[in-house]
Amino acid sequence: MAAMLHRRGWIFFTLLGMAGLLALTACMTPERADREAGEAGTRLATAYWQAQTGCTNTFDVSRPSEALTLRLALMAVARGDEGVVFPEIPNVEAVVVDDVWRLSLADALNVAARNDRQYQRLKEDIFRTALDLDSQQFLFETSFTGLLLGWLSGNTDSSRSAEASGSAGVGFRRQFENGSVIMGNLALDVAHLLRNDWHSIGLTGDLTMTIPLLRGSGRDVVREPLTQAERNLMYAIRRFEHYRQTYMVTVTSGFFDVLKCARLLRNAQDNETFLTDNNKRATMMFEEARMRSIEADQAHSDLLSASEGVVSARRYYEERLDVFKLTIGLPPESRIELDALELDTLQQAIEGAANEGTGGERMFPDEPDACALALAQRLDLSIVYDALGDAERQLKVAADALRADVALRGTARSSQVRTSDDSRFSGRDNWGTGIDMDLPWNRRRERNNYKRQLIAVEQAKRNIEEQEDVIKAAVRNGLRSLAAAEAAYKIQVAALHVAEKRVQSNTLFMELGLSSMRDVLEAQSALLRVQNNLCAAVIAWHISELELRRDMGTLVISETRLWRPMETLIEGVREDNG
Repeated sequence: MAAMLHRRGWIFFTLLGMAGLLALTACMTPERADREAGEAGTRLATAYWQAQTGCTNTFDVSRPSEALTLRLALMAVARGDEGVVFPEIPNVEAVVVDDVWRLSLADALNVAARNDRQYQRLKEDIFRTALDLDSQQFLFETSFTGLLLGWLSGNTDSSRSAEASGSAGVGFRRQFENGSVIMGNLALDVAHLLRNDWHSIGLTGDLTMTIPLLRGSGRDVVREPLTQAERNLMYAIRRFEHYRQTYMVTVTSGFFDVLKCARLLRNAQDNETFLTDNNKRATMMFEEARMRSIEADQAHSDLLSASEGVVSARRYYEERLDVFKLTIGLPPESRIELDALELDTLQQAIEGAANEGTGGERMFPDEPDACALALAQRLDLSIVYDALGDAERQLKVAADALRADVALRGTARSSQVRTSDDSRFSGRDNWGTGIDMDLPWNRRRERNNYKRQLIAVEQAKRNIEEQEDVIKAAVRNGLRSLAAAEAAYKIQVAALHVAEKRVQSNTLFMELGLSSMRDVLEAQSALLRVQNNLCAAVIAWHISELELRRDMGTLVISETRLWRPMETLIEGVREDNG
């Protein structure tokens, strides 16, 4: 008999061990959690991303793998390492010349999108809000629970038998969008006396359904957390797209700012070269008694000032280049240079637009249409608009919370038992229905929350008014800035022709003795100033146009173009306005 008890005990513990192993295999491992959460977040983010932007790409929250590799390569080159291999970056065709990475504007924009930390942070915000949405969706899905217990007990009194018992249960819960909740449980209890083979099996099942009649009974009220999670994901995507537009303008502005500093450095070096030759000429003419000493000293003094200007221009260029490296997420010691042909190409395009009369304000609608277009296209304004809808929905939820808790409840329960002495299960079934009621005797918290939501609605309305005014002011200022930039460019072009003629004529007259050295130096100084101003005017025209497009919300970042055709957008706005 003792051997039988020992054998049955081992059987019981074997079954219990198998059940424990099954429970362990059902656990969520960190690797599985990472994989499944990644799949869920990517699925939701991609669906909403494509719906909001119209693109067909899959949303990818991970940081590009080449970002760290590029950083290590640039730092290795800065240390003087040999044989450094730069990673291949999609849509980046930068070349390496003497260990210097040369970037075009398109290259800089693509590198920035892969290295900027704020860019990556906003992508992660999208993914986090997608996970929040997944959690809210789960609340309206059927959830299951399970329980498995086993126990072996005995007594030192030999007259009593050792007992093995166990229980298993499974339950489910489902909430519907109208507020109804249905819950069910099924339990199995087993007891076995190991000595005399007496056993008992019990089955218990219950089902409960609750239907709210007042507070918490509306579909909009019940779905509000899910609705807000959906809108939060849309807002995160819009904030990211708006940042892409502003960041594109920031990178472009920084790119041409560096090229402007490089052009100023080149102009300063050309000025130094001219003044070096002029100083030699003045020295020769002084030795030939054709020039006074004071004029020769003036030539030498201006040459020294020009040399100092070259040093200052080089320092400023290197400072702005370091700032640009940080803007696009590269280490400051990176050995990079920007393609100067971009500035030459831009200058040719600006010159062509000015000569043909196709640039500037003519590329944009008049002020009323421009403001209407901005109000229709700005992504950040659309978030402010929708925030009013959020506040109004939450006001309805707050009003619903003031009502009484009244719910219709129905239950059904069945309990069945079968022992070794019985040939079949026996037990009873019962059911019940009733109304649960909690009258709103104390709703102070809900009352205060309702008042807060009333204030929130009014604040949302004022935010819309403020944001609309700010955007319209930005568009009006952008149109003025663009007109001023075009006028400044034309003035500097004319001034350049005058300055070049002035330098040529004064140099010739000085050699003929008809002009003084002061006249030559003043003409050369004016030429340098006009050259610098013309370069700044070209860039200011282009940046003013980009900033106006950004303020109007018409910048569209893509691999083939930076914005949609303006005419198409204007026609759409006019149709919407009737």
